Amino acid sequence: MRFIDPANEQDCRAWFSVLHATDVERWPNSPGWSYRTAKAMLEQRDASMSFLAMAATEPPSAGARSPRLSGIAMIQVPNWENTHRVQFDVRVLPPQRRHGVGRALVDAVAQWAASVGRTVLHAEDEIPHAHPNRDVVAHFARDLGFSAVQAAHRRHLELPLTPERLEKLANEVRVATVGYRLHTFRAPWPKRHTEDYCSLQRRMSTDAPSGDREHQEEVWSEARIDEIDHLLAAQGLVKLVAVAEHEATGQLVAFSEIAVVEAEPTEAWQWATLVLPEHRGHRLGLATKLANLENLHDRFPAVRRVITGNAAQNTTMIAVNDMMGFEVVADQTLWERRVQR
Repeated sequence: MRFIDPANEQDCRAWFSVLHATDVERWPNSPGWSYRTAKAMLEQRDASMSFLAMAATEPPSAGARSPRLSGIAMIQVPNWENTHRVQFDVRVLPPQRRHGVGRALVDAVAQWAASVGRTVLHAEDEIPHAHPNRDVVAHFARDLGFSAVQAAHRRHLELPLTPERLEKLANEVRVATVGYRLHTFRAPWPKRHTEDYCSLQRRMSTDAPSGDREHQEEVWSEARIDEIDHLLAAQGLVKLVAVAEHEATGQLVAFSEIAVVEAEPTEAWQWATLVLPEHRGHRLGLATKLANLENLHDRFPAVRRVITGNAAQNTTMIAVNDMMGFEVVADQTLWERRVQR
């Protein structure tokens, strides 16, 4: 096992080839990760979140000049808060499965986590409903001492929405959102909204179900916003935003974000959506999502699918997504294990 140096182009591309191959296996009709997006994460330094790449290698075959990768791990390391935790994703190529590669990668991640003082490992799996081996991951995780701490689902929304559905949803929003004004834009957020943005994101970090009993509120500041904007630019991602302004106070009280790979705008990812507690009950979650879908259509009309994920206990957002027409396409589980020192 070894960590991949993001400055080594050959190693990075070999690592990414495993990530891409397992993406295609899971979702053959989706582009999955792009090399630019993944590489920019690995190159991020001195940030609120670090991303590390680990690889399992085999001895080089006859005539080969370098070892061959059989499996990889992508490791996320929070640096500003939640420093008890490490989250990771393990991928093993089909021919090397059931030969101990995945177990060795998990053990290596655990050993590294212990060496830097982390106490909790989190790993998430995603099993498409059409997947032929739906129970393999659960058996593997439990055998390694992990416990399931959160159930979730991946959902897809096929675009465009029918005129009938759009009209029904628009009428629902129009009646409920009196006293609020909607705005849409392309990130970065305007500087005049920095304080409101930080407030919304801090709340998002504690309101969104995380499955982590020790989860701490995130530290949000202008520096963190700038960091994320720089990372998005390096990744080639565009973030579209819709916000709800409370007309009486001028405060932004709800937001919704969608991300698009600018070079390949056929799919979009629904990211955070939040309404401050004191302003809930006015359909602002639905309103901001609908406004951002229009924003998406205006800027990236080629997008034909929006992808999102919801924790099973997030019944409010699930209800909104059901109204919009999102359909469940995969089961997700968050697994947790204490790190043995």
